[in-house]
Amino acid sequence: MTMKYPFVEDTLGKKLEAGTGMSVDCLTCRRHVVLDVAALVERLGPDQPCLHWDLVKVIFCHECHAAGRNDRNLQFTNHAATPDKRKGWIP
Repeated sequence: MTMKYPFVEDTLGKKLEAGTGMSVDCLTCRRHVVLDVAALVERLGPDQPCLHWDLVKVIFCHECHAAGRNDRNLQFTNHAATPDKRKGWIP
């Protein structure tokens, strides 16, 4: 993998290619989930934007949804690539 500059990670496909991760916190019930980026790419497609306002339209808290609470009160966190995923990056 060769890195292009400027580095942009605005879609799920680019996030998967870079080897970075993402997690989501529900601010209503305090649940925390590490998202499987590969599964999201398979489900939503590699061109799905991965900024907060794009993801909050397609991801919701199942527990809050079932309880009738606000299920879109979410906070997404990006995770840096681990050293084993950074092969080919310039140090």
